[in-house]
Amino acid sequence: EEESPSSTTTDEKDKLTPASLPIYLLQSTNNQTARTTWDTINKTWNRTTQYADLFSIAKPIPSLPSSPTTLLFRRPVIMIHCGPKTGSTTLRSACKNNLQTTCGVNKTKGKGVPDGYMDESILYPLIRNCTNTSHFCAKEVDMPPSFEDVPPFDDVLFVHMFPFRNYDEWAASALKQTYVRSGERGCNKTKTMFDECQPSRMEIDFRKYGKTELSRFKSGVVERMQEDEEDHVFVLYHHRELHDVLGVLSDVYKVPLLPGSDGKGKEKRPEGTCSDGILDTFHDCFSGKLMELT
Repeated sequence: EEESPSSTTTDEKDKLTPASLPIYLLQSTNNQTARTTWDTINKTWNRTTQYADLFSIAKPIPSLPSSPTTLLFRRPVIMIHCGPKTGSTTLRSACKNNLQTTCGVNKTKGKGVPDGYMDESILYPLIRNCTNTSHFCAKEVDMPPSFEDVPPFDDVLFVHMFPFRNYDEWAASALKQTYVRSGERGCNKTKTMFDECQPSRMEIDFRKYGKTELSRFKSGVVERMQEDEEDHVFVLYHHRELHDVLGVLSDVYKVPLLPGSDGKGKEKRPEGTCSDGILDTFHDCFSGKLMELT
């Protein structure tokens, strides 16, 4: 039985906690939308979980919410949270080109990321001032809970997109990228770090996995929502449905598509990867934390 796309009312915001934060899921192939909570997803999302598993425990709803707390118009801002091996190469290029086209942000020669990509001090003023675009890409950023640090966005509806990819599949792909970039030398360096359970600075970094990023980012946002100043919608999507999900968001929130979101990035990579033993050590050191996130 379908629920209505319930709004986050003032009463609900008073009761809102990180655990009860609504998480929306989309299956663009069959045009279905569902809603659950962070607590439910967090307890279910383990190393073998597939996106269909999460969708099956969520409750079907007719559509995503528009503006949860007010009937007044709020400018939709689709904030795409990027991570390694989930389409970030495609997104960096698309967002960088889009910012130049819509906001006149000049592309800096040699700079492979859009403005504000990993810098909140640039990102949030850019979102506030650049009203001609609806898409912003970010990686490993936070949203401070204090309105003194980042003043409230009282005219914006944030739609946060976080990518899902099966954990073990993601880890194997991320380790392969180390081999593709640096060969056995990179593998040996990674092995040395993992032998001491030190995190990698490259793609295979537990801190950069989608669930970890969502767990960390949501905390500051929930505090801002509790103050009844801002509206935020969290969408967890399958990384291979990026372009189609952006199409759904375009329809729901009446914003243009993000040109270039159908790119293929690093889809074709050479054969070979680091030894399985390095991946085993990664799992021994870090993967237990996947079910300890809050």
